[in-house]
Formats: sequence, C-alpha cells, structure tokens
Amino acid sequence: YFELFGLPVDFDVDEKTLHRKYLSLTRSVHPDVAGQASQEKRHDALAISSEMNRAYETLRDPVLRAEYLLSLSGEPITPDDRAVSADLLAQVMMIREEIEDARQAEDQVGLTDLKQQVATKQSACMESIVSLSRSLAEKNPDTRRVLRQQLNAIKYWNNLMDRLLPGGDSA
Repeated sequence: YFELFGLPVDFDVDEKTLHRKYLSLTRSVHPDVAGQASQEKRHDALAISSEMNRAYETLRDPVLRAEYLLSLSGEPITPDDRAVSADLLAQVMMIREEIEDARQAEDQVGLTDLKQQVATKQSACMESIVSLSRSLAEKNPDTRRVLRQQLNAIKYWNNLMDRLLPGGDSA
C-alpha cells in the first residue's frame, strides 16, 4: 500500500500527500475512464480501483495503518487473536455496568463522567499504538505482541465510546 502511493513504510503518513496521490491515481484508473473499453479492461479497472480504495482507507486510518504495519512486520494476522490483559477486561466490564446503571437512572452527569473516563483510556491506548507502531522497525517480538494487544484493546474502548454516544447501543 505504501509503495502504491510512493510513500515510505512508516506509521507517520502525511495525510495531505496521501490524499493528493490518491486523487491523482484514481483519476487514471477509475472504472469510468475505461467506459468504452472491453469488458476485461473494465473489470481490471474496477479491481484496481477497489484495491486502491482499500489501500487508501488503510493508510489514512491510524488503527488500520498500525494493523497493516504489524502484518508487514511478520506478525500473522489472526482474526481470532483478541488477546488483552485481564485488567482491561475487568475495567471494560465495570464501565459497561456503570453505563447501564447510569442509563437506567437517567444520570446524564454520570454518563458524561464515564464518557470522559473512556476518552482518556481511548487516548492513552492510541498513544501506545502510535509509539509501538513507530518502533516496529526494531523487529522486537515483544513490541509486536504488545501492539497486537493494544490494537485489540482500542476496539474495546471504541465500543464503549460508541455506547456512550447519543443513540449508542445499550446492549
């Protein structure tokens, strides 16, 4: 994906440069450009365009970019690997219960406090992901393992934040 956009393989991506290169490339391979071409050429243009969109979405999202860098580092991608610390699971369970209690009591102040707590945890987790992603080049297996756990953890924090947003799932 980095090569596609002519970018160095690095966590830190200049989003303006990425966007500019994406727009430039999509103009040249967009399926509409192949309008009167053969069915095969239109199919190829669609496949290339689809892959380019996937690459762009991956590189512009910090969590997806970290996941991608982790896969490039040799870490196998296993969708079933949801390893997180027992402490994180306990915190998440406790906060879920507090969210439900605050919702039932219609305690808006409590929900606001919980939202701040989760935002703080979410931010700390993201800072860890950024730091670990930047150090992947050192090829330390511990870094890859901890990054995998942090990438799993951010999903929990994002899920809790979604529950706290207006209209968030209460289940």
